[in-house]
Amino acid sequence: MNRNMQTDKWRAEFENPSEKYRMKTILHGWPEEPEILLDAVQAFGYGGVATNPSFENGYTANPDNLKRFGELTRKILDRGLSYWIYDENGYPSGYAGGQTLKEHPELEAKGFYMVRRIAYQPRKVVYHLDNESDRIVWAAKYPLDCSVMNASIVAYEKMEPVAFTDTCCACELEAEEVLFIFCVKSAYEGTHCVHNVCSRSRYINIMNRDAVKRFLEINYEPIVREAPFVYQQAEAVFTDEPSLMVGYIHGDETWPYALAPWVNGLFESFEEEYGFSLYPYLPMIFEGRSNAYSVRVSFYRLVGKLIAQSYVKQISDWCRALGSIFSGHYLAEESLQAHVIYYGSYLEVLKATDYPGVDILASYPEIFEYNTPKYAQMAARKNGSGGVMVELCPFIRMSHFKKNPVLYARGILNLMFLGGCRKVNSYFAPDFAEYEPQQLAGYKGYMSQKQGGELNAYVGRLNSLLEGIQNITGTFVYYAIEEAQAKTRPSHCAVEASDSAVDRSLRSITAKIYENGHDYLFCDREDLAEAKESLEKGEPTISGMKVEHVILPAMDVIYEESWKALEALQEAGVKVWFADQLPRFFAEHMTAFEYYDFREEAALHEKLQKAGRFTAVSEEEILKGLNECRQEFRVQAEDCNPGILLKAMFCRENNYFYFVVNNAEKDMQIRWEWDGVDAVQVWDPEDGKVHLYDAMSSVMLKAYQGVFFFKNAEKRFDV
Repeated sequence: MNRNMQTDKWRAEFENPSEKYRMKTILHGWPEEPEILLDAVQAFGYGGVATNPSFENGYTANPDNLKRFGELTRKILDRGLSYWIYDENGYPSGYAGGQTLKEHPELEAKGFYMVRRIAYQPRKVVYHLDNESDRIVWAAKYPLDCSVMNASIVAYEKMEPVAFTDTCCACELEAEEVLFIFCVKSAYEGTHCVHNVCSRSRYINIMNRDAVKRFLEINYEPIVREAPFVYQQAEAVFTDEPSLMVGYIHGDETWPYALAPWVNGLFESFEEEYGFSLYPYLPMIFEGRSNAYSVRVSFYRLVGKLIAQSYVKQISDWCRALGSIFSGHYLAEESLQAHVIYYGSYLEVLKATDYPGVDILASYPEIFEYNTPKYAQMAARKNGSGGVMVELCPFIRMSHFKKNPVLYARGILNLMFLGGCRKVNSYFAPDFAEYEPQQLAGYKGYMSQKQGGELNAYVGRLNSLLEGIQNITGTFVYYAIEEAQAKTRPSHCAVEASDSAVDRSLRSITAKIYENGHDYLFCDREDLAEAKESLEKGEPTISGMKVEHVILPAMDVIYEESWKALEALQEAGVKVWFADQLPRFFAEHMTAFEYYDFREEAALHEKLQKAGRFTAVSEEEILKGLNECRQEFRVQAEDCNPGILLKAMFCRENNYFYFVVNNAEKDMQIRWEWDGVDAVQVWDPEDGKVHLYDAMSSVMLKAYQGVFFFKNAEKRFDV
């Protein structure tokens, strides 16, 4: 197809985007006769729904619910609409309205905690398990070095196992010895499974393959038995916030137990994965400084892999066998610290899903965190899904949101599409009661039919151009998960995940990049290794994109593999910037006991500093360096502060274009420059029209509006 035919095809789809590009509204309940609600869904311009069998009268255990669900999905398809299957009764997914754990308490989420008993004089320690806990799983004692003021240094390499039963451990301690006892208990009180709007119930262990298999048997397979075609015809399956339950979530509560993730066989899995036993190092999960970093990084990476295999891959394989794909979203996407607390390794989990997703609770752009979709976009880039799903759920600061909800929703959606989202499942409430006041009185919302049609068309037009493609940039920001893993220790109270040092650094530097007219993607250790390897073929690339800049947040811990790749990239001409500080420690896996105490940290620091030719710079210096690299396409707002115009470059079938967003609550005039280009086409997703502008003219961008800039070399459109 030549370029004229390509753009003609895009133009037609852009003017009137088909249902597959539009949002889906999330509907958990239907009237007795669903046709009138389906009429309203179409009248509001939606492309389909995300829905589920009735939660009432037994949920999936009731054959009538499943029969009606099969009939509903046929009616949806008969209208040319599509649907996603929501896989839960409430949330988080895995609960199944309480059915998964019924008569199967062994499948409940678990954590393990540490009891520490120290002796400065000889004494006998007797520990009895409390009635909140299941059993003791390990006990060992270690000698102490107490020669340093205010310190009791544990000699981990001299571990001595101690006898124990399920409920008791008795041990004679010599002077300057410490006993560690590790116990398993339910992970329940104070966690996400009770601090939510749906339940106060116990939850499954998502590291336990049998628990997830039970969830499939209870929640998925009954639908297939009653209506075999339902999964085959579904666009995707939506799972909602399955997570570990070892992190407390309510800031006002303190609990006796600081829990680490647990599943039967965990310690054996660690040795199988890394080739050495975790037992001597178990205290390092809970305490210790730099000597514990490599243990924690290894431990939490393994946790992520176990979740990816037990939950994500098991359900994904099941869905694929039925002809569908597995999607949905995971918890607390905004923060690296949360990526560890809830998943061990968030990226490992997301890479395993067929179509990664995020949840956006921010109700207006001013409080939106740019990194939220971009973390998931990294997983989409790696697994080739072509995009990210977003559950649009405006929830935070609703009083402000209600001042202009439709405008704010459009602003949020602009940011989502800039960040890689391509599928939208929405709780943004349409006022279906306006369509039919009597029959749909229970479906009251804040978006009129006219507004719904306009917003759905807007989203459809964005997606008609961006579906299946991601932004192109040479600027990569390092996903410093090893820093977060190294510094994660179980806590007795809620951890303010977004307040970790690495998260603050990442939020700050990426906001400066974005709001000064640049774009970025996240990269990790594997990506840097790929870039280093590609040097042998000529130029450094990640996923086919030339690497020009790599920016690292303020961090203490880095993989040695990443460090060495950065050295090679810098030697090849890539700009490598460390924000504010250089790392001090490598996070490599331990293959034998490498014991050192904090007195040796200075020597380690010096060793790492000398291992490369990097220097730390301020965020302002990084931004200055980016600004000095000329961009071929530039936009500037007239009479407005910087930071309100965001942009990204895309390529579709060898056509390069830019998506430019006015991220401010006021209209503005903007001027553009594109090297070697004297005229552009501006494609407006608000009305589907295309306008021609020359280099001397300005473009009006309404509040929270995005437009596309295309080169106009042929000038053949009727604009």
